[in-house]
Amino acid sequence: MKERMDWTDIARYFYLPDERLQAISRDFSADIDRALAGEAGATVSAEKSYASLPEGDETGVFLALDFGGTNVRASRIRLLGRHCYIIEKKVSRPLKVAGEYDYLSSSTTAVELFDFLARLVGKVARRGQSYRLGHAFSFALERTGIEDGRLLAWSKEIAVSGVEGENVNALLKAALVRQGLCDIEPVALVNDTTALLLSASYTMDKVRVGMVCGTGFNACYYEPEWKMIVNLEAGDYNGVTGHHWDEAVDAGSSQPGLHKLEKMMSGAYASELFRQTLLTYFGVQELPPFTTEAMNAILRSEDDQQGRLTMGKLWNRIVRLEDVRPVRHIGASIFVRSAQLVGAVGCGILHHLYKERPIPNQTIAIDGSVLKYVRGALVMMEDAMQACQNEGPGREKQISGDPILIQDGVSVGAAIAAAMSIR
Repeated sequence: MKERMDWTDIARYFYLPDERLQAISRDFSADIDRALAGEAGATVSAEKSYASLPEGDETGVFLALDFGGTNVRASRIRLLGRHCYIIEKKVSRPLKVAGEYDYLSSSTTAVELFDFLARLVGKVARRGQSYRLGHAFSFALERTGIEDGRLLAWSKEIAVSGVEGENVNALLKAALVRQGLCDIEPVALVNDTTALLLSASYTMDKVRVGMVCGTGFNACYYEPEWKMIVNLEAGDYNGVTGHHWDEAVDAGSSQPGLHKLEKMMSGAYASELFRQTLLTYFGVQELPPFTTEAMNAILRSEDDQQGRLTMGKLWNRIVRLEDVRPVRHIGASIFVRSAQLVGAVGCGILHHLYKERPIPNQTIAIDGSVLKYVRGALVMMEDAMQACQNEGPGREKQISGDPILIQDGVSVGAAIAAAMSIR
């Protein structure tokens, strides 16, 4: 048996005080500057998306494919112009179903994965009609235009063979041909944050920043000097020091040492981080792994007796009734830190954009399961942004960025990217 630790001593590690958030925000802003200048010390990227902001008059029917995490979505979307759209059809499938298939592992080939994606696209297309398709693909790319890009490396624990180093939309086009969908042309490749920002800008004014915190974490913004949206690959930022639980999660991941911020805050790693803290809290050497969905279900439950039974079944151990609420508090503190870090990154981007000038009121487009489904996450994000827009302990300056969840933003943004490719 390991020595147990009081839950309050664990939870306090995950709460970031104002001064810490302010320091992270300042350094993230400086890291963007370093990335734009091409300096070797930058840990975020300044990747060109080759997508400007939409004009709002884009019209037509387009297909969208959203491949960013453990679920893939295909949609048929009608853009009406004047900030309006209709999602005519949408389907979603997980990339892994236990006992049926696994399109995440290294034993899966590129052909198998992209045939799966093509079949999904076929479910929303009307046979005999031609379509332009926008693909939201949320992994690091090397690119020279909006049409396609070469995958540099997988993340989020995906390890499918034969994709790294290849042009993603070329693989998708070949799969569409194999599935008899020759009239569908992939014409735009953007990541999820870029697609989110395109969607928000299509429907609202004064939107310059997009952030997604779901399976992974990333952020983008419109860079006026480049006249396009810049992808930051923000999950790679390493300016936040974690603790030994974070180090254990990183060591057990498929890419130790990489995507450090993402591992501290995103859904793909939250349950493992929770498991590591529970090893300390219960004073045990081992607990079975579990999903982030199971973690969130535990946190959302308000019935202590039912929670005790759920935890006991999940972890194959007797959980005392007096441990139920402390366990929930520990899990909640992990999501609190996630939301705080999203807020600090958002303010860091605003500080980069406006430097010493006053930050004008604007909307920040957000999406992702951590922000969408975790109770209280948006409140904590806004609180962190409030802290970061001040220096020191005072909070005289009011928040100038209004975080708004954009429904279906990634899929709609992918369709908008396809429409913009006509210009």
